[in-house]
Amino acid sequence: MKLLNIVLVFLTLSTSAFAERIGGTRIRKGNDLAGIITDSRTGKGIKGVAVSDGYGFTLTDKRGVYQMKADPKSRTVWYRTPSRYRMAQDETGAPAFYAYRNASAKLDRHDFVLEPLDNEENEFTLVILADPQCQSGFDVNRLRTETIPDVGRTLDEGIGSGRYSANVYGVGLGDIIYDNFDIWAPMHELFRSVSWSGGKMPVYNIPGNHDHSNKVTNAYDAIDNYIRWFGPQDYSFDRGKVHFVMMDNIIFTGTQPDNEQKPWNNCLYVSGFTDEQMEWLQQDLALVDGKEDKLVVFCTHSPFRQGAETGGGNVNYGRHYDDVLSALTAFKSAEILIGHTHYPETYIHKDYVCKGGGAIREHVFGSVCGAWWHANICVDGTPNGYAVYQVGGTAFTDEVARFTGQPETLQMRVYDGNQVYDGTKGVEFKWEEDLKGKFIATVWYANPEDWKIEFIQDGVVYPMQQVTRRQRDWCCYSYFINENGRNPKNKSYWTNRLHYWTFTAPSGDPSSEKGWVIRATHTVPGSGKVHVYSCDTLQNGYEGL
Repeated sequence: MKLLNIVLVFLTLSTSAFAERIGGTRIRKGNDLAGIITDSRTGKGIKGVAVSDGYGFTLTDKRGVYQMKADPKSRTVWYRTPSRYRMAQDETGAPAFYAYRNASAKLDRHDFVLEPLDNEENEFTLVILADPQCQSGFDVNRLRTETIPDVGRTLDEGIGSGRYSANVYGVGLGDIIYDNFDIWAPMHELFRSVSWSGGKMPVYNIPGNHDHSNKVTNAYDAIDNYIRWFGPQDYSFDRGKVHFVMMDNIIFTGTQPDNEQKPWNNCLYVSGFTDEQMEWLQQDLALVDGKEDKLVVFCTHSPFRQGAETGGGNVNYGRHYDDVLSALTAFKSAEILIGHTHYPETYIHKDYVCKGGGAIREHVFGSVCGAWWHANICVDGTPNGYAVYQVGGTAFTDEVARFTGQPETLQMRVYDGNQVYDGTKGVEFKWEEDLKGKFIATVWYANPEDWKIEFIQDGVVYPMQQVTRRQRDWCCYSYFINENGRNPKNKSYWTNRLHYWTFTAPSGDPSSEKGWVIRATHTVPGSGKVHVYSCDTLQNGYEGL
């Protein structure tokens, strides 16, 4: 077969005609998936590119040819973009590193063309989008008119000022839809519309539990819609000295019937990784050279945190919890990016230490949709939003949470511990007795390792004390129940977190105090960069929620 004259940056070809040779390489008997990967500048094949069918790997030979006997279950073929090449995008701006399989072909051929970079991208920007979770046209419209333009404005400001790198990539952490399959098409369109003045931002997604179908009886079919609209279930790529691994950690276990109140029920599931996925991950990491000098960024939906015996809240111990975390410690450093919870949290895996001496850090993000688009806040009171991280070398050099429609300076809310909340429904909520007479600062993305929270009055600085029990935001919970129509029996809103700090008002009445400000100082661990945020006003009822 003649080598095709490829003139596009990305092209695939599937044929049912068996080809004994591709680019001078003989296709071995029994192999049914093959192709050639070439450099757009030289026209020559690229050696050593990892290619996967989602179950195993092969490498391109000296002519740029790959070949393998694909797993019968494979639905896509994709290549792991090397650091020295540009991340391919199609004409809509979407990632274009994969092709859909033609399993009926005797030889399923897919060719790819990669565009070389003049210099590797050792600095780049990540926009992290967790749980857009749209179920209706109303939800889709809010994402289209609120979140996506806000991301664009944030990038324009940051890149224009030189603060952000113009190498921009989106990371989607699952729950693209909310069980309603009619939403796949508009979400597919929207994820191709995230842009800034410099162009389209490609978004690299992984699936969440609500992206798995409840209308089927097995795990393989449950993920089919996601793959059809957004591509591979598990994949990886390289940028600079960073290896990205994107994996589905929702294990389908069955279905539950729809009902009149909830016509799009979620599937039944546990969190973790199958044996097949673990084998795939081991193969992927084995093909990364110089791990001890690289950062690995592992993106998945459900948290690891302290793990769990079963359920969907954390990765289950028996579903490769330890195996995955241990594998990540082979790198200089490791960061895990997580969605699922609809509230933020930082978890440091002190028992899993990387080659560079630091523990694996897990970043759990508040959701794009907040409390499922019912309000402008998440279940714990954190505003709807996303995050913008900067990567330099082998570290996250900047980490900033951004809340949709809000200035970057908004990173906390301050309450009067004496305040009582009611509203239209007249259901009364108040702070616990030990919080009476205190200023209560909820600093949503704060943790005691990287943040310092202080109360300053008349120039005197006092340390604030973290609330050591898991605390509910009674103002926001009251808003959900009294004004937002949420059901008090819905346990999703019974969210208690640790991002609260207190200081006792000298007079016992925070509302009467003058000349005070609360200062939150965040030191980014990967760079030492310091952000200082402040608030000098008490939250007034439900104002701004």
